Amino acid sequence: MIRLNDPSIAFGPDSAADLLRCYGALRRALTELVGATGAQLYISRNWQPVGDAIGEPVAETSTPSLHTFFVWPGSTTAASALVRPAHHRSAVQRTEDVDDGLREWLASNTETKSEPGSEGPLPSDSPAPEGPSVPAESAPEGWENRAFHVEPARAIPGNDFRVGHWTALPRSPVASLDQVDTAALLELVQGIEDIAWHTSPRHAGISVWATDLWGASPSIEIFAREHGNDDRLASFVEAGGLDLPHPDGAVPAGAVPAENAGTSAKPSPTVEK
Repeated sequence: MIRLNDPSIAFGPDSAADLLRCYGALRRALTELVGATGAQLYISRNWQPVGDAIGEPVAETSTPSLHTFFVWPGSTTAASALVRPAHHRSAVQRTEDVDDGLREWLASNTETKSEPGSEGPLPSDSPAPEGPSVPAESAPEGWENRAFHVEPARAIPGNDFRVGHWTALPRSPVASLDQVDTAALLELVQGIEDIAWHTSPRHAGISVWATDLWGASPSIEIFAREHGNDDRLASFVEAGGLDLPHPDGAVPAGAVPAENAGTSAKPSPTVEK
């Protein structure tokens, strides 16, 4: 988890650049230490999950937090953990070796090896990323030349951008999310809020899932949220929206049978405060 030291700090150029820098350090460390091949990142705004919280970690109420789920051979994936109801999840055990190695790596790498927007190092033998092929006519009005292409996940004719679930892709190839230009990230954040505000019915908050596989252009899923009948994110995860190709071909640790995914044997506790 990456979180602000001071929750009163605004999300602006400095904090956004530092967020990318911290994520980049973790990416390089875990790639070197355990052979990480990708990561998925979750962040929410003005939103806390309730009940089963399928598809999202239980949010912290005090400080905006970026949940990062790295994947490497034999690791638990975000999808295999978060397809379970919140009260059925348990922490992975025996993580001391990874934790110790990560602390040692960070202590010996106090200077970042790359900055956001630079040609930072990729894991060895990673292929060059390919740029997404995105038709400009499907972008929101005024977005044709923005750094990210945004489109509805499931378009509704005549109501394309009020569907409550959108995807975003960087127009220029980047090796990983920490190579995204800070200004482009801030532009995307503001644009997401502008689009989500016009959903029908009007949203209460926003949840974002980003998938970052080394050497491929990252993709971002954006969900407008509302309490009550909001099942977009749960349906997305239960249908395999967060599934990743596993590095060693093994069944992800913690996977649950499809017939048990997202079901609850007892009423779920309310985790919103």
